[in-house]
Amino acid sequence: MLPFPVFKGNTKMSFKNLLVLISCVVGAAALLLCLDIFKPQREKLISLLPANLKDRVFGDLGATPKDRLFTLNELERYRGQVYLAILGQVFDVTKGSKHYGPGGTYHFFTEYAGTRAFASGDFSPQGLTENLDGLSLEDIQKISDWVNFYHKKYTYKGKLTGHFYDKNGNPTKAMNNFERLLEQANKKPKYRDEDRKRFPRCITHYEVGFGRKMMCSKNSHGIKRDWIGVLRQYYQPGDSHTRCACVRDKGRPFSGDSSSNNGDLNHPYLKVYEGCKPTATSCFIEDTNLDLNIY
Repeated sequence: MLPFPVFKGNTKMSFKNLLVLISCVVGAAALLLCLDIFKPQREKLISLLPANLKDRVFGDLGATPKDRLFTLNELERYRGQVYLAILGQVFDVTKGSKHYGPGGTYHFFTEYAGTRAFASGDFSPQGLTENLDGLSLEDIQKISDWVNFYHKKYTYKGKLTGHFYDKNGNPTKAMNNFERLLEQANKKPKYRDEDRKRFPRCITHYEVGFGRKMMCSKNSHGIKRDWIGVLRQYYQPGDSHTRCACVRDKGRPFSGDSSSNNGDLNHPYLKVYEGCKPTATSCFIEDTNLDLNIY
C-alpha cells in the first residue's frame, strides 16, 4: 500500500502534490530546528554531516553574523571589498579605499595582520606583526583606541582566527594578556594627559614618491594649542621606542620652573631627527618607526 494516494488518470498531478507535501514537511522541520528550543537537536543533526560540507553550508551557526570567523587568506579573497584586521577583529574599510585600497597610503594594513604597527609605527614587514611583546601600557591603550576608532567609523565583520582568537572564535592567551595589560593601562591617567599636552604627537603621512612625512600643526593629534612646535624624537623612560613630538620652541618651559625662553627644547629626552633641520615643522624621513595618522 502506498503512503500517499495516487489516483488513476491523474498521476502527474498526484506526483506534484507529493513533492509539495514533502517540501512543506521539510520546510516546517527546518523552521522548527531554527528555534532555540530545538538547538540541541539541530546541533546533533549538523554534527552528523562531513566537516567540509558542514562548514560550506552552515558556516558558524554558533555565532551571530557579526561574529563570523575569518582566516588571513580569506580576507584576501574579497577583491570587491577592502578588509582590515586589528587585534583579531575584522573591519570592512571599503569606504576608505583611497587610503586602504591598492596604491593607498595604508594598503599594507590590509595585506598583513599588523596590530603591533598601530602602536610602534614600524610599517616594515617585520613590524607588521601580531606579537605585542615589549609594548608599553601606553602602546596597549593606543591599540585599544584604534580598535574603537574602527568600530565607530567602519563596519565590523567578525573575528580573525590565529593569534588573538582560536579556530572557534574564543580568546587566546595573547588576547587575555592584552586585556590584562589594558586593565592596568586604564588605571593610569589615560595617555598621560600632561605629557600629551606638553609634547603632542606629530602627524605622520606617506606621500607616494617622497616617503614618510612628519608634520606639526596647532591641532596635531587632537591637541589644540596656540603654537605649532618643531619636530623632535621623544624618548619616554619605560617605552620600547621613541615617538615623534611637536615641541614648543618659544616661551618658558611647560613646567614653568625655568627662566629659559626656548620652550621645552632643553628637555633631556629630546633629539633632532637626522636629516631634518632643528627648526623644521615638517620633514621627510626614512625611519620606519613613526606614529600613525590614519583615516
